[in-house]
Amino acid sequence: MAGPILVVDDDNFFRQLASDMLSRKGYLVVPAANAAQALEAATHEAFDLVITDLVMPEVDGFGLTAKLRERDPDQEIILVTQRTDVKGSAMALSAGVAVVLSKPIDETDLLLAVERAMERVQLRRERSQLQTENLEFARYQNLHQRCLEFLSQPDLEWLQERVAGELAAVCDAQSAALWISDDRGHLVLRAYRGLLDKQFLAERMSPDGPLGNRLREALPWIARDERSPVLYVPFVIGGEIMGLAQLSDPVAGDFRSEHVRYAKILGDSAAVGVKNGRRMLALQRLGLRDRDTAAYNLSYFTDYASKEIYKARRYGRTFSLLTFSVDNLPLVRMRLGVPDAKLAVRGIIKAFGRIVRDSDVIAKASDQEFYLLLPETDFFGAMMFVRRALDAVRAEPEAQEVESRLPLALVGGASTFPKDGEDFDELVHRCRRRMDERRCSLQRKLMLDTLPFWDEVDLLLGNASSPKLPVEENAEPSRRGKVSDVLFDELQTEIARELMRDPSSRGLLYVGGPEIRADLPIAQGLESASPEMASRIYLLGRRGDLDSHPALTPVFLEGDERMARHEFILWMSETASYALIQRRGLGATWGFHSSDTAVVDGLITRLQAEYDLQPY
Repeated sequence: MAGPILVVDDDNFFRQLASDMLSRKGYLVVPAANAAQALEAATHEAFDLVITDLVMPEVDGFGLTAKLRERDPDQEIILVTQRTDVKGSAMALSAGVAVVLSKPIDETDLLLAVERAMERVQLRRERSQLQTENLEFARYQNLHQRCLEFLSQPDLEWLQERVAGELAAVCDAQSAALWISDDRGHLVLRAYRGLLDKQFLAERMSPDGPLGNRLREALPWIARDERSPVLYVPFVIGGEIMGLAQLSDPVAGDFRSEHVRYAKILGDSAAVGVKNGRRMLALQRLGLRDRDTAAYNLSYFTDYASKEIYKARRYGRTFSLLTFSVDNLPLVRMRLGVPDAKLAVRGIIKAFGRIVRDSDVIAKASDQEFYLLLPETDFFGAMMFVRRALDAVRAEPEAQEVESRLPLALVGGASTFPKDGEDFDELVHRCRRRMDERRCSLQRKLMLDTLPFWDEVDLLLGNASSPKLPVEENAEPSRRGKVSDVLFDELQTEIARELMRDPSSRGLLYVGGPEIRADLPIAQGLESASPEMASRIYLLGRRGDLDSHPALTPVFLEGDERMARHEFILWMSETASYALIQRRGLGATWGFHSSDTAVVDGLITRLQAEYDLQPY
């Protein structure tokens, strides 16, 4: 159907005559008495054709033509005039008016000119529509090509990076973030780019509640805040949530409807790609596991670690590498036989498997050495894991069966990226150095693992006639003997300063003594500490005049005479391990102090068991 025609003439008779001629042929006509009315009408409505008189007050037909062509260079215009020198004139041609009709106008000439003008309008419209359709086809062809890449690439790491980049490109977004569902269904941040600040991105999101309901609709949506619009793109297949993309900072200032359509197409393909990638990863893992223990082989582990190092560098993340060794496995094999040696190894891997997360990876590096990679785990978390791993092995029935006949010399070490190194070999080297330190530790030399807390304290403290503690060149130092009466207080003050210097550093501190008092240096030094301090600090002893504290947790132990006779500080953090135990008497104060990580860790473990304290 033809669009409206604008008839402009200051002569009411001609205006009415032309309108009647055109209306009889089914055309919709809008009349205007002058150029000002015509321009006003053109502001509110698009006209397929404008028929205008040449001679009009203020702005003539040429002036009106020029203004209309500024708005639409293809505007069809028929000029009507009583002058005979206009048709084909240079002025008319320069104005872009090819059709000039003379007054008095002949109805046949007018209708023929209008019909031809409408044909040109229709041809331009069809050409424009065809161009638009071709461009849209090209866009969709390009989109589907990208979708095919998502479906054909089984590498999940590659896919995560590519999806974030492609979504940002097709939606003209300067920033993108991508969360992918893990094995437990939580959305974990896997990629981000552009103008985003990582500290404002959630590392992990639960798909429960309103967010999960919105995601399961499987439709992109735009959220608007004071800063800029954000386009969210869910990845859902068969009702299963595979991921979520967040696009922001659109180049044009806003997202358009076609961006939502393109995001939907890419999001659906990305969901299939992620699911395929996870299946492929599961198959690869099945094929790369040790037959006896189900742990991954070293080839797969090193490849996985390389990817984890890349991600940690790219996104400023941290992870920890752990190594464990059964030092006496050859002896177990020789004395108890090969089946029992395999049983011990199987029990160790099974114990590790009970305490790892879905994202953690266990590998068998050799018959007696194992590696663990713990993503998003700092050094303090790695040290706590070493302790939990050793405890889990002691509780594993298959390992217990072997240990009942020959104790397993299992030792572990940890390192953290980038604190201890920035490549795999450096991290392994650091782990082995820490394993060597544990091998030389008093904890192993004196076989302290089996002793209750106070028995271990008595053994380490000894007395003036006790034999000297064994000294190893590679071990962290440990000493016992007379200590200064003010050492206990001075250490509390220094530790409080260190905690206040870096409140975000994780650690564990136990301060024990006869009474829990408000004048203890640790309590005074942390009076202004935030309740959000990352380190956990406990005071143990009889109830004194301190019932609560913003940064400390009092543990009241009434009637324990051993606490009344001793004072101790047990501190483990990402940067320090230290223990001080002292016994005050009538003479000089007698003490034991050590920076041996294994000894400190063992004392903390036994203390927690002695008083049923919750492990970190």
